[in-house]
Amino acid sequence: MARGTPPALSVSLDRARAHWHRKQGLAEPLSGSVEEVVAATCWPRTLGGVDVYLAVRARVPGLKREQLDEAVAQSRLQVIPAVRGCIYLVPRAEVPLMLRIAEEQHRKRADREHEKVGIAPTELADVGEAVLKALRKGPLSTDALRKALPEGTVRGLGEKGKKVGISSTLPPALRHLEFEGKLERTLEDGRLDTERYLWRLPAKNPFTGAKVPTEAVERHARLAATFFRQAGPATVENFAAWTALSQRDARAAMEKLPLVPVAVEGFAEEAWVLEEELPTLREKAPATSSLSMLAFEDGYLAFHGGPALLTDPKHHAREIPVWGNTKGGGTLGDTRYMHMRSLFDGDTLVGLWEYDPDAEAVVFGTFDKLAPKRRKAVEALAEDTACFLRDDMGHARSFALDSEDTVRERTALVKAL
Repeated sequence: MARGTPPALSVSLDRARAHWHRKQGLAEPLSGSVEEVVAATCWPRTLGGVDVYLAVRARVPGLKREQLDEAVAQSRLQVIPAVRGCIYLVPRAEVPLMLRIAEEQHRKRADREHEKVGIAPTELADVGEAVLKALRKGPLSTDALRKALPEGTVRGLGEKGKKVGISSTLPPALRHLEFEGKLERTLEDGRLDTERYLWRLPAKNPFTGAKVPTEAVERHARLAATFFRQAGPATVENFAAWTALSQRDARAAMEKLPLVPVAVEGFAEEAWVLEEELPTLREKAPATSSLSMLAFEDGYLAFHGGPALLTDPKHHAREIPVWGNTKGGGTLGDTRYMHMRSLFDGDTLVGLWEYDPDAEAVVFGTFDKLAPKRRKAVEALAEDTACFLRDDMGHARSFALDSEDTVRERTALVKAL
């Protein structure tokens, strides 16, 4: 990557979108195990709801809940803090790098908070040793672990702790042990649709034999390689937003990679793609008849700034609920994170879908009328998705604080289409 280099290629937005769609395993399923598909396409967020399953299932058609749960139980995929401090489902091979990056992003704030509430590193080390000893008897939840520790091991932090969001010395001790690979999260009741985890001792510390760069810029470069394999062509701003790195640090990391600039009409005058992908990007993508019912917060939408690039501009003014701290709603043309599940026809967002908990069926609505044959194909996908949510999952809540009532509200919005 060299600044000021003329674009190696200029492509239309349609060509770039087809490239993204294929890389995400949505044009046609990728071969390989569940963890290999996750590694190649996108690491899904785990928000305590069903959407982590929906994100993987869109790329592994017919996936059963037990297949993903088993991959986590066997540590082939792990639930860990990753970029921006968010919890992701990450392939085992990437866990050491991501734990170091998460620790790096966590450290400055944590050091300030610990100083404010009077937590010394030696105190956390003592709590950590007691935790490891208690876990030798088997996995425990945070509450069960607190009860299993000798009296006086954990210190409550009172009002000072409340101000910074730390109730006692146990959570920071657990976070420190997790960053060191000395314990790991596993699933309570063997399911991913929860934010209640069990802590267990790993069969093997993920850092054993792992080669994690000591220099931050080298770690960021490794992260950039993953991002651009999954999301290129993409901009410096896209990479910085996904990682929470400054644009300066993002660019420094990218300069370590064989990235070349490409111009994408309607997206960016300077986007970046791995040099090895130029031949594929030049090719006209084969026609695809794929249909996808994607998860809320799916990486396909999030990588490039939201749904706008994937939606016909004539629908950009359509109002849409927004996820996050933004008050009120937004539009398909300006929101980054929409609080709805999306329906794709090929590489284009053509509508929305939701599970109706009363009818126990998936409902969908499209921005434009579908041809009868296409509508039947969407109805078949809706029935398959409904069976998965009804029979395999038992609910359709998106995140830990979601409820049946808010699912009904989203269902009503879809029906209004």
